[in-house]
Amino acid sequence: MQKSSIINLFIEKQTRIGQLILVVFLCYYTPLYSQVTERPSIWVKEADKPTILHKIKTNTEISDYYKNFTERVENDLITYQSDKESYIKKLPWNYTGIKTKKFPPLHTYTSFNGRAREEQNTIMHYLQTAIDCGVLYFLTDDEQYAEYAGSVLYNISNGLLALPQPEASHNAGWLYTQDHLREAREIGAQLPIIYDFVYHYLKNNGKVYDLGKTSMVTYNFEDGQKVFRTYVKLALERGIINCNWPILESPSLVGNILALDDEGERKRLLPYFLTINTKHQDALQKIADHYLEYNGDWPESINYANGVNTFLTYLMTLLTKYDPSLHLGQKYPQILEALPKPYYLTYPNKKETILFGDGHREYNPNYHAYETAYYLAKLENQEKFATIFGSLINSNIANGNYRRFQLSGRNYGASFYNEPTKLLWFETNIEGSVKDYPLPVTDELPFAGIILQRNLNKNENAEDDLMTFVGGGHYVHGHATGMFMELYGKGFVLGGKSGRSRYRTEIHENYYRLFASNNTVIVNGSSEGKGGWAGLEINRVEKIVVEPEPRTEAISPYNSFSRTSFKDDKGDFTEATQERTLGIIITSPTTGYYVDVFRSKSALPNQYHDYIYHNIGDSLNIIGNEGPLPLFPDQKRYSNSKNKPWTNNKKAKHPGWHYFESVKTSKQTSENVTAIFTVNKLSPEPIKMKAFILGAEDREYTSVMAPPSTEGPKSYRSEKTPTLVIRKKNEAWQNPFALLFEPVKGENGSIVSVSEIKQDKIFKGFEVISCIDKKNIKQLILVQDSKDATFTDHHKEIVFTGSYAVITLNENENLQTIYVGEGSYLKFRNTIIKSNSGQPTALFIDFKNNGPKVKTKEGITLKRTTDVKIYNSKNY
Repeated sequence: MQKSSIINLFIEKQTRIGQLILVVFLCYYTPLYSQVTERPSIWVKEADKPTILHKIKTNTEISDYYKNFTERVENDLITYQSDKESYIKKLPWNYTGIKTKKFPPLHTYTSFNGRAREEQNTIMHYLQTAIDCGVLYFLTDDEQYAEYAGSVLYNISNGLLALPQPEASHNAGWLYTQDHLREAREIGAQLPIIYDFVYHYLKNNGKVYDLGKTSMVTYNFEDGQKVFRTYVKLALERGIINCNWPILESPSLVGNILALDDEGERKRLLPYFLTINTKHQDALQKIADHYLEYNGDWPESINYANGVNTFLTYLMTLLTKYDPSLHLGQKYPQILEALPKPYYLTYPNKKETILFGDGHREYNPNYHAYETAYYLAKLENQEKFATIFGSLINSNIANGNYRRFQLSGRNYGASFYNEPTKLLWFETNIEGSVKDYPLPVTDELPFAGIILQRNLNKNENAEDDLMTFVGGGHYVHGHATGMFMELYGKGFVLGGKSGRSRYRTEIHENYYRLFASNNTVIVNGSSEGKGGWAGLEINRVEKIVVEPEPRTEAISPYNSFSRTSFKDDKGDFTEATQERTLGIIITSPTTGYYVDVFRSKSALPNQYHDYIYHNIGDSLNIIGNEGPLPLFPDQKRYSNSKNKPWTNNKKAKHPGWHYFESVKTSKQTSENVTAIFTVNKLSPEPIKMKAFILGAEDREYTSVMAPPSTEGPKSYRSEKTPTLVIRKKNEAWQNPFALLFEPVKGENGSIVSVSEIKQDKIFKGFEVISCIDKKNIKQLILVQDSKDATFTDHHKEIVFTGSYAVITLNENENLQTIYVGEGSYLKFRNTIIKSNSGQPTALFIDFKNNGPKVKTKEGITLKRTTDVKIYNSKNY
């Protein structure tokens, strides 16, 4: 076979039995035989045209979209036709050293700011407009569209070919010489789509404008194929694996493979996306298996995971259109399962998600991806996913959040361009019920150690809902957080993770990614991440128990809880074991509070533990038994991390609390304390978060102003964050950090008083008096560190074996409800509840209104005075 040049790619194919070295020949050659290639074939095929044209003709909404879509390219078409040379010259050409009539190279880039970004946006504008014109040529056969698209393709391709072939290795691009990862999305993914749509125009000797010759010429297919092969080569040789890079490069990889005219070449190369892994590129099969290894989730923070889900949904749909026999939707359903996950992690306001790692909090549902997934489900006859995505689409249409067939504005961000697939892929009608998707009471992201709880009141007012989560773990784009939590109240995330700053800045790496920016506990001033991604590896928060189990029906309408554990041992002076009990208690349709019990102990002598809680707002007041707790300036307290060494993206200044300002500390005290955070800018009435803190020996309370919570409400993103730090000298296990948090709107909350339940000077729980509808209720909240621990209080007539229970009494001290999150035995006065198996169970009993009404996970025996009944695991 005649070959003008041969490029050897040595690629490791990962197999279970070892490494097999394959040599793939990406050859610049002219095939020895003639072969007819069906085009277009990447997004659509010729057989799809009648259906698309029928949609445009018969559906007003689609017809309006098509009209706007057509009008958007008119100005570029007119400008191009009136002066082709001037129009093409607006692309960023580098004429340095170029002789007359020689084709100039494009400028290359290492920066993505200022003038460089403006030039890059110009390239992307031309490419996107060329794709639109290619689609319009496909639908209309009007050659003015093909000429424009072909000319953009031709000139940009030649401007690339005039550049040196990329020779550096890691992430070396062609146009973006140090960032193929970005170039693959912004440039490489678009060129093959243009070619696919205008192929027949070019093949039939349709002319394109040549800037070098300043005249119309025929398209050089051999040069075009060189461009596509180069982008395939870059994707296979330049990236890294075991992260999101292979997925982000794949629209370029797949598109450029499918743009190759030799069918045999396409067949040889497509497996390098589908099944064959290389040293620099993970295949879809490995990526899909990675989901299964992490309980069906892509193990990165939400924005990165959602990007992966979106890219893969697009690629699976594209390839299913190209070759229906692949059945990628059926083969890898876990990817479609994961696509709506950000919605299931939203707070009750439906505007924000939980925040972890390098994620963003703001919730921006990707309706285009939902429509694509729905289309794929229809192609693959997957009724389950058609129902899921159909309902998500129709529900958001019904509530006014989404309008179909709206032409999106030009976006020049780092992503592939797929706006025209609305016209080509979106179904005319969506089947699926309209419903407010029920968010589960509890959910989890095991790879991030996250256990989530929410209680959504029936009044459907997001201000009155409660939601919290605990988490911590190591993953790409993860942070060294410890066992951290967030709190939602009155429509906002009030107590949240601090957020993030611009990558590679000092404050991002030495504060926002470290313990001090989280609601967590720092041990001996030394908690840190070590090793792993960016030197931030921590142990994962482990689930001990959560009630109800994630995504299952709740036992109680008023209660949920979780108990989790964490090993803080990466720092040289920590060696700590920690446990956190986090619960939600609802007291009325508009009132409720959080339970947070954090236990921490170190194996080292002279230990101390710092509980940190950030709450957006304007002020923090710390109140003791006799009024404001006296606080004194204390500038050295958190300075130990300031002078530690820092190596960008490798070694940080743990734990990061040297960024705390206005540090004021109390003297040691054992009294109960109330901390009140006041937020004035979010509503006409002030919003407050009240923290009721049980006292203990050797406690010091510190008020600080932490850096801004950059992912918080917009009014506070540039404001310092009021933050409470509680230091406990000696262990904090038997007498842990025990707090109740109540979000309040206005001046008064429902909690009247909080006191401690103890046994032998050891913390066992809270006694809480709340005023509900002008009547006091009492709640006894029992919190122990083991399902087998037993607490006895003869005065209160309580015996409890288990880790968590809530007993509620009315204003007359009559028993109203009992909730056991995890326990095997509870006696309160003349009421005895016993697990029939002797193993811990969860249960809820409502004694009001001629009760008892019982709901239990396992069989129990309920005895009241002389009345004994046995209940199985169902409702009564």
